[in-house]
Amino acid sequence: MSRTSSVRQSGVARPLRPRPGGENREFPAPPPRGGRSGRPTPGPAPQWRTTRLLLLVSLLLLPLSVRAVVLDRIAAVIGGTGTFDHEVIAVSEINQMVALRFFPQTAGQSDDQYRREVLDALVAQALRFRDVERFGAPEDIPKGSIEARLQQTVARFTSPAGFNAVLAQSELTLDELRAVIRRQLQVESYVQLRFSPMIFVPNEDIETYYNGTWSQQRRQRGLAIPPLSDVREEIRTLLKSTRLQKEVDKWTTQLRATANVDVFAYR
Repeated sequence: MSRTSSVRQSGVARPLRPRPGGENREFPAPPPRGGRSGRPTPGPAPQWRTTRLLLLVSLLLLPLSVRAVVLDRIAAVIGGTGTFDHEVIAVSEINQMVALRFFPQTAGQSDDQYRREVLDALVAQALRFRDVERFGAPEDIPKGSIEARLQQTVARFTSPAGFNAVLAQSELTLDELRAVIRRQLQVESYVQLRFSPMIFVPNEDIETYYNGTWSQQRRQRGLAIPPLSDVREEIRTLLKSTRLQKEVDKWTTQLRATANVDVFAYR
């Protein structure tokens, strides 16, 4: 999935240009080369010319098929604190997640909307995981949890064979997909450790939600309304999950504001 790239500024060193008078401030001009005639003889070609010539020859020797291939496109670049901390998300990664339906698609959502949402999710996941690594990522993700999440993805297809076909077309292996899932679960585990203990849902909030939104939604669907005592903990879990997601969204917004995220394409 997301790749970490070392961003360097490359270029060919250029020789100092002589100042008027034949000398520059740092180094005196070398004495002219001369033969018996006293005329200056040509010295070795400047290094930058030789390097450029070698690069040109190398490119010309490449087959046309290799020179014409576009390997991938950059979808987004996430800036870091140092020169080598930038993270690149490629368009191919969006294609893979879209094909595998890794992130659930909302009903009625267009392909472009879904692709933008997938890109946002990949950026958010990368930012969160970077923060998780900074504080120490949980290493003990049970294999059973990874397999259960994998089966959720497989269940979005009509058959396991259909999933395997799309996985092969996406040029991903099951182990690579498991690695993506493991990283996602590491973030979720960190969220539970960091934010969940701070969220408290009092009984008053449960009663207010039960008498308002919860009961109203049940009536609209023609469902019976059980006593509050029977659904108190169910509503507590629902409200806690909603408030936890708000904390995660706030955390992600803060990370994005300090990371300098540049978005270029989503397809």
